[in-house]
Amino acid sequence: MGKREDIYDYIIGRKQELADEWLERSTGSGEESVFRSDEKRKLNIQHDQLVESVSRIFIEDNDFKLHIDEWSESVAVHWVKSGVTMHETIAQFRLIRTDYWNAVKNYILSDRQGFTIEEAFYWSNVVNDAFDFIMENFARHFEEAHRKILSSQQQMITELSSPVIPVKRGIGILPLVGDIDTYRARIILETGLEQAAKQKLDMLFIDLSAVPIVDTMVAHQLFQLIDALRLIGVEAILSGIRPEIAQTAVQLGIEFRGIKTQATLMNALELYS
Repeated sequence: MGKREDIYDYIIGRKQELADEWLERSTGSGEESVFRSDEKRKLNIQHDQLVESVSRIFIEDNDFKLHIDEWSESVAVHWVKSGVTMHETIAQFRLIRTDYWNAVKNYILSDRQGFTIEEAFYWSNVVNDAFDFIMENFARHFEEAHRKILSSQQQMITELSSPVIPVKRGIGILPLVGDIDTYRARIILETGLEQAAKQKLDMLFIDLSAVPIVDTMVAHQLFQLIDALRLIGVEAILSGIRPEIAQTAVQLGIEFRGIKTQATLMNALELYS
């Protein structure tokens, strides 16, 4: 058995010891703690998998990077959901790298192994290069997982902020609140149409009382929604177009011809429902 296999067996044999050292700091009460103590079992498994994957560098496993990529993708999601920041992630990898290299170094420095200085430097470079790759790869998956979660949360918030509220059989209200950007306008179009069809509405009151600005983009999306509603048999009535919004619309050349409008939602309900 060669020196590569010897180091590999030694590290794998100390796998639990390395995990315990890391978990004591990362789930304890000190400054380095970032995880809850009840996550120890899951974190232990993740640490074991990392040590097993990175240790493949000693047995010349060409699948090292593939194993790390799969590990990073799954673990990154857990860490993001646990509220770990990128700064804390880097700090955790620093701890794991230090513990791992110390184990390798201790083995190399043991008198019975007979490693040369050149071999020691070689393995130092190999281990550090491996952890550099791990950290870069994990950061990519971490950012992707963070982006997906934020996007999902934003979509949920946006959908909840644009509900179609039924007031009586066949009649609903879509109260719009706050600024409307391109993304939210698209969600309003999609969810407004979907909810109107689901609730089997004949008439939908779209209230703009709490929308600070109606520009050409917002108007275009509203017109699209009204046209789409008309195609499925739903009549749309706009309300809450304040004087300043009306003035801005005129200045921008936005025309509401062919669309029923009322100054307030109350007026619209009294007149049409």
